[in-house]
Amino acid sequence: MLLLCVVVIGGALFARHQANTIITEFSSLDTLSDPSAAANALMRQYRNHFVDKNCQSSLCQYQFLFTNKAISTFRVVPRAEIRVYVTMNHAALSIVNLEYTSAIFKADSPIVGVQEDFCRVGGVPPCDYFYIDPHGRNVLKTWNGSVMFGQMATMEQRRAAWALNPDCFTARRGCSNITELLPTIWKLTSPGAVSSRMRSMADSISDASQPLPE
Repeated sequence: MLLLCVVVIGGALFARHQANTIITEFSSLDTLSDPSAAANALMRQYRNHFVDKNCQSSLCQYQFLFTNKAISTFRVVPRAEIRVYVTMNHAALSIVNLEYTSAIFKADSPIVGVQEDFCRVGGVPPCDYFYIDPHGRNVLKTWNGSVMFGQMATMEQRRAAWALNPDCFTARRGCSNITELLPTIWKLTSPGAVSSRMRSMADSISDASQPLPE
């Protein structure tokens, strides 16, 4: 029993550290002088987590899978996953997409996708967009959320988008909605509704006129 406790505690520490590291490393690519070289280095580093490659013309997408198997195997916590998709256009980094899922195999397991597009300053279309779904106030959609933004979005927007909660990898019952997976973007305003904490470029005039939730 003591050995099992040690294994579980060690597995929980490892799982949380892994989740935090993955989120930090892939969210930091836009701060580096050569994001493409850094992305290639990360893909080599995590080659043991590589699960798929899909190429169409000059675009190749690489998929990597990270789980909390070290502790979910013992049914201490529900299974959680982070899937990272890296898209390269020739040798240049084009897209980084991270999908974070908690309490897999339960009904309406929450999932959040965060996508950053790497594009040139002054490019067409502009690279400073920031979109959230769901957005607005009291939206009846708590289990599925997405954030998509360009490399030239503001620092505040990029930080909020990448502030995924690593605790969902080790939470005793997992995380039950998108506000727990990404609390800097959404707030639970009732058991079945969320409000966005950031402005989306898809906000209507009426959405933009309302204050953001604290």
